[in-house]
Amino acid sequence: MRKLFLLIITLSSFTISSCQEKMKKYEWLPTECAPENYPAEIYSGFFHYGTKGSIYIPNGRTVDYGWGENGSVNIAGEQLKEAPHSLELSWISYAEKKNYAGKFELDAKKIDSLFAEGYPDDVEGGRSTYQMIKVGMAPGGDVVVWLSGDKSKQVEIGHFKAKPIGELDWKKIYPNMDETMSQYIDAQLQKLPENIQTAIKNGEIPYDYWEGLRKRYQWKAVVESTAAITRIDLAYFNKERDFVFGEALKHMVDQQAGVIEELSVYWLDDQKRELRTEIKFDEKEAFAVFSNLKENEKGELLISLDKGKKDATVKLKIRDKEIPFKEIKTQSFFR
Repeated sequence: MRKLFLLIITLSSFTISSCQEKMKKYEWLPTECAPENYPAEIYSGFFHYGTKGSIYIPNGRTVDYGWGENGSVNIAGEQLKEAPHSLELSWISYAEKKNYAGKFELDAKKIDSLFAEGYPDDVEGGRSTYQMIKVGMAPGGDVVVWLSGDKSKQVEIGHFKAKPIGELDWKKIYPNMDETMSQYIDAQLQKLPENIQTAIKNGEIPYDYWEGLRKRYQWKAVVESTAAITRIDLAYFNKERDFVFGEALKHMVDQQAGVIEELSVYWLDDQKRELRTEIKFDEKEAFAVFSNLKENEKGELLISLDKGKKDATVKLKIRDKEIPFKEIKTQSFFR
C-alpha cells in the first residue's frame, strides 16, 4: 500500500510538473529568405511545436528576397501555436545545384520567452510582439533563423549547418514540369548580374560570407547633438534590427551586437518638427573599423548630429582612440 501511495504521489508530481512546463500559445507564421544573388528553393520545410503540432514553410517557389528580408507567407494551420522546438528543412541551392537537408533543434524556451516578453514600442500602446519566424538559407548549407516583429525588430534565434543530400523528387512539387530542374535553374541563373554569373561559373561562391556577417562586438550607440533626440533605429549586417526611444535613450548600455549596417536618428528641430537622419555604412569599412575592438573591449559608436547642417559624422571610440567612418552616406528629411 505504501509503495502504491508513493507511486501515486510521484505520478501526480510528474503531472503537475508537466503542466508547469507546458508553454503558452502565440500567433506567429513562418517565412523564408535567401541572398538576392544566390537563390534557393524549399522542397520541404516544417516547424514542429508542442507534442504533435507542425506548420509548413512556403515551398515550391524561387527564394531570392534578400538575406534576412521578409519572404512569402501562407496562412494555414492553427492560429495560436507554441514556440517551435525543431525545424525540418530540405532545399536546393541554385548556384551550386546542390540539395541540402537537416533537422535542427531550436531553443523553444528562449523563443517562448521572447514571444511572452515582447518589446517596448512607441506606437502600439507601449508593447509589441514578434509575429514571424524567418528561415534563411545560404550556399554551403548555412541556415539562420530569426524572430521578426513590426517596427524594425528582428533577433537571431538559431544558426545551423545543413548537410548535402542526394537528388530530390521535384516532379512531386512540379508534376507538370516539362524541363528538368537543372534546366529550370540554368534559366533562373541567367537573370543574375553578370559578375555573379561569372563567379558561379568560376567556382567563386563566397561560402564563408554569411557566417562572417554574424560577427559580434561589445558596443553601444551614443548620439552627440544639441537637438532633441526621439528615437534611434539600428540595423546590423547580421540582419538583426532594433530601435530605442524615449527614456531608454538616456540609458543606452553596451551589448553584444553585430556590425552596424544602417541607422536612423529621429530628432526635433527648433520648430518642433521631426526629422530623420539616415546613415548608411560601407560594409568593407564597417567590418574593418569594428575589427579594432578586441574580444574583451567595449566600444562606443559616436554619432555627432549637426542639426544646423542636418548632417552627421560617425566614429568608433575604443578607450581613448576614435576611428572615423569615411565612407558613410547620410541624408536627412522630414517625417
